[in-house]
Amino acid sequence: MILDNIFKTIIFLCVLSILVLVHEFGHFIVGKLSGIGVLEFALGLPFTKPLWSKKLKNGMMLSFYPILFGGFVRLLGEEEDASSTSKVNYVVKSIKGTFFYKKPVWTRIAVVVAGVVMNFILAISAFYIFLAASGFHVVVPRYDNYQFISPHQSRVVLTSIQKGSPAGEAKIEPGSVLLSVDNVQIYELKKFQEYVKANAGKEIGLKYTNSSLTKQREVHLTPRLNPPVGQGALGVGLGEAALINFAAGTEKSLSGFIYGFDMFCYNWQIIGHLASQSFKTKDAAPLAESVSGPVGIYGIVGDIVDLGGWDAVLNMINFLGMMSLSLAFMNILPIPAMDGGKLFLLLIEALTRKKLSVKKENMLNQVGFALLIGLMLLISFNDISKFFRR
Repeated sequence: MILDNIFKTIIFLCVLSILVLVHEFGHFIVGKLSGIGVLEFALGLPFTKPLWSKKLKNGMMLSFYPILFGGFVRLLGEEEDASSTSKVNYVVKSIKGTFFYKKPVWTRIAVVVAGVVMNFILAISAFYIFLAASGFHVVVPRYDNYQFISPHQSRVVLTSIQKGSPAGEAKIEPGSVLLSVDNVQIYELKKFQEYVKANAGKEIGLKYTNSSLTKQREVHLTPRLNPPVGQGALGVGLGEAALINFAAGTEKSLSGFIYGFDMFCYNWQIIGHLASQSFKTKDAAPLAESVSGPVGIYGIVGDIVDLGGWDAVLNMINFLGMMSLSLAFMNILPIPAMDGGKLFLLLIEALTRKKLSVKKENMLNQVGFALLIGLMLLISFNDISKFFRR
């Protein structure tokens, strides 16, 4: 049990580290290519002294901090201006490169946007790997009436299995995707329910596959005439899913982008639906259940690891893509302390040719950062509550 939790923690930290390092590398590489000096490139948040640090020949410091829920790159002159001459003159002696604030505004915009771009590239790359390893077909559960642009077909999913029921005795696994009943393909939930009801007391043959579509199995079982209340004739929970299948060569070449677009829009449509429901009922519970912070993400990583084998690997790659896409979106929002907040100020500067003072900008960033930390703590408290409720 302890070793299992340690392994899950290592995987969790690896996922976070990849997301953060890729994002910060975007800022770093565009800054370096633009000739901007780099003070520090770090993994972790600087709330304590670094566990390890090393100064390179160009003056840049590589650091590793113990709080691994983030990372950062500090560029020369990013938080300074020409008025802070004493500090500027001191720093420039040990760092190779020019100052961030001296670069043209569009160069600074490119540096700020680079982190989001790198997260987007990581997400699309992860989706291509996931789809290619899955044979370019994947089953996505339907939780909302979203219209996928990816080529897809409807499927019936056996979401849960009751112990002692016909499905339980046949050892059908939860999450199985129905392929056919008595060699007749049935893709609609209502038709499957009608077929089972019409054949209660008679043996029927179910052919199904696992969620990754890699293993097919056929079982024979008899729907019950008088099942226990709430269990149904077969003892299965039923749901609908979309079988996304990129078959043609052109579809496969664009699959990473199309699938990524679908997953992004689908998830936000679900969140929007839950937010609307919370607003109408004046109950934040539906929306709160759909939002996760570090603790919730750790739980999701643990659930994926529990799948084991190839399914765990595939789902972790897909999850990495989803997290990177979400991180890119959240970072581009015009929130102080986020890349989007910096981008917003730079765009105003580009239009008005007037730069906000460093003092005011730092104040906005500090307020934004404090609010983000507070929000993260609130979400984490909610995650812990969900864990104990579960």
